[in-house]
Amino acid sequence: MTKEEHRKYRRKYRSEHAEQENERNRKRRAENLEQYREGLRKRKAKDLNQNGVTKKHIRKTSREILKKCHSKLEGYEIHHCFGYEDPNKFIYIPKSLHNLIHRFLWDNGIPADIDHWIKIRDLVNSCDEYTYIRT
Repeated sequence: MTKEEHRKYRRKYRSEHAEQENERNRKRRAENLEQYREGLRKRKAKDLNQNGVTKKHIRKTSREILKKCHSKLEGYEIHHCFGYEDPNKFIYIPKSLHNLIHRFLWDNGIPADIDHWIKIRDLVNSCDEYTYIRT
């Protein structure tokens, strides 16, 4: 069979079996979508604090609080070292220090979503750059 004959055969086969292929693809997409949604539900369920409020909502509220009482600084981030129970409690630190804190937490096996202020206090206090602590 030549290359051109093979191409003709494949085109004919695809046209005759297009509906089967489409149905197979629809089924596969529906299964993948359901698996994705299930994983998303599980991730959202894990992302709650003890009061049942999402951490995303706490972060958003903290940003709004910061916006009201403080100006946004380039290269700074909010860090919730007092836990995610109260959106009013956070520190505003340089990104370099934020990365250093998360590296420290990772290296020492400390979960980032619990109150870990005591463990990082020396890192924050030894930083020469501006830090804002709201408790």
